Amino acid sequence: MKLQFKYVFLLMLGLMWSNTLFAQQTIRGVVIDADTKETLPGVNVVVLGTSKGIATDLDGIFVLSLKEGESVLQFSYLGYEKFEMDVTGKTDITVELKPIITMMDEVVVIGYGTVKKSDLTGAVSSIKSADIGKITAFNAEQSLQGRVSGVQITTTSGAPGAAASVRIRGVGTFNNSAPIYVVDGVILDDISFLNSGDISSMEILKDASATAIYGSRGANGVILVTTKTGSASMDKAIVNVSMESGIQQLEKTIDLLDGRQFAIISNEIRPGSFNNVDAVPNTDWQDLIFKVAPMQNHQISVTGSTQNSDYYVSFGMFQQDGIIDKSHFERITLK
Repeated sequence: MKLQFKYVFLLMLGLMWSNTLFAQQTIRGVVIDADTKETLPGVNVVVLGTSKGIATDLDGIFVLSLKEGESVLQFSYLGYEKFEMDVTGKTDITVELKPIITMMDEVVVIGYGTVKKSDLTGAVSSIKSADIGKITAFNAEQSLQGRVSGVQITTTSGAPGAAASVRIRGVGTFNNSAPIYVVDGVILDDISFLNSGDISSMEILKDASATAIYGSRGANGVILVTTKTGSASMDKAIVNVSMESGIQQLEKTIDLLDGRQFAIISNEIRPGSFNNVDAVPNTDWQDLIFKVAPMQNHQISVTGSTQNSDYYVSFGMFQQDGIIDKSHFERITLK
């Protein structure tokens, strides 16, 4: 009886061991880059729906034991798309992770190169070509008006087409408080000659850390201007034509006295100034001085590439009151 009980116990123990053996599954795999085929160390391998997981070693290899019901593995790695695989009945696998492709629209120019906007710590504002073209501006400075915080754009006089005064975070120094302009790496004091249609992007450096590379000249801020250039990806020439027209006029006039009212007030201040107040003529000096000023801005540009060079050629004309004030032949950029 004791011998039979011993055999039964051993048989049950063997059955339990065999069930445990067959219930477990050992997976060995390697994780590689789908493009370069290089192994990826430190990839997180997790059993889907559980907290069970492991990371790949320096050679991108992992070994993981699975229980019954654990059949789907999830692979995740920084900069790569997540991937899930059903490993039922498999022992050796190779997993290819695809890198995440991101657009580089948020790249801004700084004093010593370019950087992604998310990695930027200094006070830098960026205006792209599409935003510049949304408003009608007859010079490059006016295209910044109302679009960048901390930048004040005002006209120096009431004359149509007058130059703009730019102040970044108020008046920083005595005498000249204007910022400097860096056009494609060349430091300038004025960019009124530049057609706004030729600008690819404008970056405004506001604080000390951003302007330190320019020394004392950057004390009032720096405006970096990147102009448009040709691209090797263009297989044919592209012609762009831009035509803008508008008027400048006085928005509101001052309510003035007529001739008789002026004479009465003058006699009260200085008696005897006008003997006959009804004889003083009524002249609207504001109507004689301030007139409607029609303005036009035309530009044509040709951009493209050949086997030996990239090119961008543009010609612009600014016309005011029938007088051509500005015309320029911009540039030819070579590869």
